[in-house]
Amino acid sequence: MTQSSNDGMDRKRRLLLGTGGAALALGAAGNARAGSRPSTPTYAISRTRYSTSASAYLPTAGDTYVLPLSQVVSTDNTDSTLHANNTITINRAGNYRVMLAVDWNASKGHDSALRSSGIRLRPAGRPPIVAAPGGAVTLVADTDQHLATQDLPGSQTPQTVRLPEPIIGSQSVFTPFPWSPGTIAAGGFKSIDVTMPIANIVTAGDMALASHMSITDAILGASVVAALMITAKPIAQDTVRVTIFNPLTTPVTIPTGDLQVLCMSATLLTGGSSEARTVMSSVTLALRPGDTIYTVFRSLMPGDVMQASPEMYVEVERFTQTS
Repeated sequence: MTQSSNDGMDRKRRLLLGTGGAALALGAAGNARAGSRPSTPTYAISRTRYSTSASAYLPTAGDTYVLPLSQVVSTDNTDSTLHANNTITINRAGNYRVMLAVDWNASKGHDSALRSSGIRLRPAGRPPIVAAPGGAVTLVADTDQHLATQDLPGSQTPQTVRLPEPIIGSQSVFTPFPWSPGTIAAGGFKSIDVTMPIANIVTAGDMALASHMSITDAILGASVVAALMITAKPIAQDTVRVTIFNPLTTPVTIPTGDLQVLCMSATLLTGGSSEARTVMSSVTLALRPGDTIYTVFRSLMPGDVMQASPEMYVEVERFTQTS
């Protein structure tokens, strides 16, 4: 008995219906899973920004003082209150984040050493901080909870210049600076004066270092390498003298090798520091009414200054879930 073409069509129709049903079932299952996933919450943020109208001077080195605050710069809420002792009281329970932006002053001619600033929390129920009389900054033991702390070097790093000049990106080509000291007599030396590739970085009295690629154990031997002395001295504007001294009782021959020179502007920027502006933030944390927020600063240089500027502020943010 032969099977008709209608039977073949029926089989195809059943396969198509079965496939469609499976697809509908998978789609329904996917929709069910999507409906069971929690939605991403959204939040409204209220903000108050506090600042100061006068620069604050640190009277002693290494001690921690409360950073003075004197004004509300902007606000859209009553979540917190600024007090005369430069602390901020939380009025409404919620999830908060506190930010501190500092603006240390620039200084020249001395090393201002390490600078530190931070955000502190004193829980509700603790005694309030007693402000120093006469408008002086308030000294604290800094034993309250640290919400954020940042340490900064007080002095900027020296300006540097290298020979050969390093490559800058993929378009630059590194050009080595070969030097052939040749044979150096016992107790003698060989010198070369080089011009640094970037002008007005170093001059006489600055610091410099040098190396030569042929002064290696494999080429000269360990005992010779240990004895040879290579020095670099800035002798004029942009000019450095590199010298190799042979203290041995026998001559030493140094073949051609690449010379490397690194110079630093020790005298042009002695102890200098540019303005140090930086921002730090606490994590988001739950605060309750009566909690006290305040900010602190200290420096290892007495007389260091936190400037009054738009870049110096404390911002208190409260997050309220809206969906």
